[in-house]
Amino acid sequence: MSRNTQQRSGLPALTRRIHFYAGLFIAPFILIAALSGALYAIAPTLENVVYKDVLKVTAPEGGTGSEVPLEEQVKAAQGVHPDLDVAQVWPSSKADEATRVLLIDESLADNGELRSVFVDPYNGTVLGDEPSYSGLGELPLRHWISATHKNLHLGEVGELYSELAASWMWVVALGGLFLWWRIARKRALTGLKNKNGHRRKVLNLHGVLGAWLLVGMLGLSATGITWSVFAGNNVDRTITWLGGKAEPIETSLAAEPEAAEAHAHAEHDHSGAGATSSLPPALVANQAATVLETARAEGLTGQVRLLVPEDENHAWQASERWVPWRFTSDAVSVNGDNGDVVDRLPFSELPLFSKLTQWGIYLHMGIMFGLPLQIALAVLALGICAMVVMGYIMWWRRRPTKNAVAGVPGQADLSRKDWVRLALIAIPVGLFLPLLGISFAAMLAVDRLLARRRKDVVASDGNAGPGEQTAYKEEKELQPA
Repeated sequence: MSRNTQQRSGLPALTRRIHFYAGLFIAPFILIAALSGALYAIAPTLENVVYKDVLKVTAPEGGTGSEVPLEEQVKAAQGVHPDLDVAQVWPSSKADEATRVLLIDESLADNGELRSVFVDPYNGTVLGDEPSYSGLGELPLRHWISATHKNLHLGEVGELYSELAASWMWVVALGGLFLWWRIARKRALTGLKNKNGHRRKVLNLHGVLGAWLLVGMLGLSATGITWSVFAGNNVDRTITWLGGKAEPIETSLAAEPEAAEAHAHAEHDHSGAGATSSLPPALVANQAATVLETARAEGLTGQVRLLVPEDENHAWQASERWVPWRFTSDAVSVNGDNGDVVDRLPFSELPLFSKLTQWGIYLHMGIMFGLPLQIALAVLALGICAMVVMGYIMWWRRRPTKNAVAGVPGQADLSRKDWVRLALIAIPVGLFLPLLGISFAAMLAVDRLLARRRKDVVASDGNAGPGEQTAYKEEKELQPA
């Protein structure tokens, strides 16, 4: 029996302790990300409600087909700000949708923002204008919510909080599932009965809820990491190395093609305009309708956006916008002078990684399935908040007492083989997810110090406090029979 005890791996116990440390020190970041994420999930719907006066129009009895020419709509927007160049045109594609003309406003250019002018397609009346952010054309309220979720309005420094939360969420989720599996082997899934009944009920609910939310937590973590600063760069380099990045669509009209601009499929990026345009305003208005006609003829359906070229030596880009219930986004580049197609980029021909990235992004943002998805994401986020709160309740009921050591559960005595296994997993993961690696190394160092202190406390008086006694008992219960 003694020999089996010595050969038993200390990694399960370490998993429990790391789960505890993450719950104590990383959970606040996850809580903030989840709370802001719940609001972020419903932001598209909030935007449609708050800005209804400029986003929506009332269709006349004739409905679609009775609009004024797109050229006139663009000119109406240009007339409001004649000193601003046009960057994009989003023609109305639904009976109640306004046309949006995005202008390059130098007062907004520092953050890659544009100024959106909304035009009633039925009479050419300008409905209003608002600052517009990102390739999705986020309006101020939605952008404020997005920035809160992304960086707490603290700029690049603030982005570290969301990266830390995203990097740890999958570790916490899988670690919790493993721990719950160990508990389920010992007791019925629906009840944990002992003298600490209330705490066990909270633990049971924490575990069951975590199991139900597991897939969603993993999805949020994976998609969040792709947007992060350090880990996101590693993801981007890895996909490039694997050949999973799409080639940009060709826009050059010159005999010797130049490097193409980033194509429209990158519209999830937080840059609104790209290159400035030097096309004469009248030419932009005239060519927009030609480009739209060609895009429709090429099979682009629904809501589209037209990107104005930087000069007369480049083609326009037209792409299908990511909106609810759209699962692909085809793109074409069009010569504005004659409507000829310069290049095509069907979504079906994109590399798998590129497709998965885009699907993941628009799922994370609550766009792909509209309001049902937004509600599901908000519920998921609130469920994560509830799990964090339950984790602190469990810790409080076994908080440090006189002879306990920080309320840390169990003990983790690692063998040499355990250290090798841990290094084989932790080092590559930590290099790929730097904030995870640094914080994990800090936790591991603290854990070794606390483990040594724990031994010293027990050896000095042979007495363990109530919190420590609970930790001993729980760890013993979780050991294999």
